[in-house]
Amino acid sequence: MGSEKGLRKFLKSKEFTLLVILVVLVAVYTLLCSLAGKKFLTMDTLMAIISSLVITSFLAIGAACLLLTGKMDLSIVSIGCVGGIFAVLALKYWAWPWPVAVIAALAICGALGLVNAFLVNEFNMQPFIATMATSSVFKGLQMWISWDFKNNLAPNIAIDHPFTDWLGTYQLFGFIPITIVLMAILFVLYGVMLKKTKFGQTIYLVGGNPQAARLSGLNPKRASYIMFANSGIMAGLSGVVYTARTSQANQLMLSANMFTGLIAAMLGGISFFGGNGGMVGVFIGLCILNTFSTGMSILNFDTYWSGLLQGIVLVVALTLDLGRGKKMTKAVSKKVDSEPEKVAGKAGAGR
Repeated sequence: MGSEKGLRKFLKSKEFTLLVILVVLVAVYTLLCSLAGKKFLTMDTLMAIISSLVITSFLAIGAACLLLTGKMDLSIVSIGCVGGIFAVLALKYWAWPWPVAVIAALAICGALGLVNAFLVNEFNMQPFIATMATSSVFKGLQMWISWDFKNNLAPNIAIDHPFTDWLGTYQLFGFIPITIVLMAILFVLYGVMLKKTKFGQTIYLVGGNPQAARLSGLNPKRASYIMFANSGIMAGLSGVVYTARTSQANQLMLSANMFTGLIAAMLGGISFFGGNGGMVGVFIGLCILNTFSTGMSILNFDTYWSGLLQGIVLVVALTLDLGRGKKMTKAVSKKVDSEPEKVAGKAGAGR
């Protein structure tokens, strides 16, 4: 009985809808490629799609967790560049041990995320405005740390180090890149954290119903600080993995992924208003975006079509989420106004 109820719930979920879209997309590309005399549904194509998820996935995980609190960060690409460049400099020029270099890079990125949280929480700045401004500041920081006083700005810093070689090229069982394993582990860990822990429940409540969260004694600011720092750390990890995969760091790294993580999170069901969605949907959303891009590449379509689709998807996702968010806000406001004690009691029980 319980399994049947769970199955019915899954069939009505956003994740199932996304799976159907993904299957249809694969079927369409398989047919189009077959008509063009090419193959789409192959192991090489599958590995290419999954491998292309990695760098964006870290950005998407950070963006999704932050969105759940009702906040967003437009500076993650700049933060990721700072982390990647710092790690390369520490390994190549300062001869730091790789664990120290990576931890320091991630810590710096986490601190930059806290700067965003401070502006949003202490100065009541809108996250969109605050992080758009700090994005320029952090970009200046990445240029400063990579400045070569003999040759001015270093446009590209090559790296040849045992750690980056291993992280960028090592394959588990001879065919699974270690970065894909890392991505899978993080998706599972964050998914479990959000769905199965008290802190995860707190994140959902703070994002979905801040008023009830305060009534139940939760601290929305604390959750915001943690998630902004987490967003910075995940951006830094994306930068480090990028440098390992490409054996270089530069000022334009991650620039193609500026909105991809956010789009994947929202396409995967993470509400722009917070409090709704999960990691399964985010992963499927990433698969849809990358399947589309890979199929376009195989069919030799111009690359700008991929960017055009992402823009359209973001507009549609925002439009649908805006309507859903207004309905949720009205419902919650009426409930809190009529039964504040009952709402607070339920919120406290859900912690």
